[in-house]
Amino acid sequence: MDLLQLQYFKVIAETGSLTKAAELLHVSQPAMSAILKKFEQSLHVELFDREPNRIHLNQTGEIALIHVNNILHNIEQMKADLLSAAQQNLTLRIAFCDPGARWYCVPRFSVAYPEITIEDELYEGTENTKLLRERVYDLIVTPEKLQSQKIQSLPFLSDRVFLSVPTDSTLAKFKSISLKDIPAQPLLYPQIGGHFLAQIEMVIDKNKYPITLVKNEYNITQHLIRTTNFLATISTLSMDLRNDGTHRTLIPMSDPELNVTYHISFLKSNKEKIKTFLTWAKELTAKFDITDTES
Repeated sequence: MDLLQLQYFKVIAETGSLTKAAELLHVSQPAMSAILKKFEQSLHVELFDREPNRIHLNQTGEIALIHVNNILHNIEQMKADLLSAAQQNLTLRIAFCDPGARWYCVPRFSVAYPEITIEDELYEGTENTKLLRERVYDLIVTPEKLQSQKIQSLPFLSDRVFLSVPTDSTLAKFKSISLKDIPAQPLLYPQIGGHFLAQIEMVIDKNKYPITLVKNEYNITQHLIRTTNFLATISTLSMDLRNDGTHRTLIPMSDPELNVTYHISFLKSNKEKIKTFLTWAKELTAKFDITDTES
């Protein structure tokens, strides 16, 4: 008995005709008769009452059809379940602590491995370890190493904030600059959240610097950067998506809070699923000249 016999038996039973079944399945009638005969022999019973030009299920055949339908349904369900599992293995759920790292990584990885789907989110909470353990995410990019025996954290990408100033600004002469060097004035920042925004807000509030953060939608902020003399910030990893124009100079910021090495963290037990991303990440780590002392 094989799957082909089950499928052919079902069609014969539903059509009540070897001829019609043969036409539907694109086989010859003699071949169809031979398959049915072999199927009945394997079960040691006859499944049909035969009449000239027509056959129909007998009582034994009706019982057989119930089981065959269940078997074929289970086979289709198995295929669906296996396909779903395979697709899950080709989907990586990644949380990023800052939009810059997210914008930098997702397009590049997707181009390198288009067969793998990335489901990415910005996450700024404190339950990174819990979310990995519960497999809400396969990977989390954080500004620090996660401390857990079940989790591995590897240095990933470095990022740094720059101050975007008009070329005719008195600040343009600085080779590097700190938030404390900025006189009282607005500082543009897109309303996108993330690690660096939290750091800038923290430093300003802690030291009571006379800087007013002006937060708008990304497109509005971009327009203001290109059309006004307001100061703005940008990070190394977010430069791909920003064009501040030729009338601006980018000055590296010296505040230690605005310079970071991100870590990529994952469950050790989930390492096989994410091995492709880890290989790709290792190449980026080498490009950024980050020493991996934990692999």
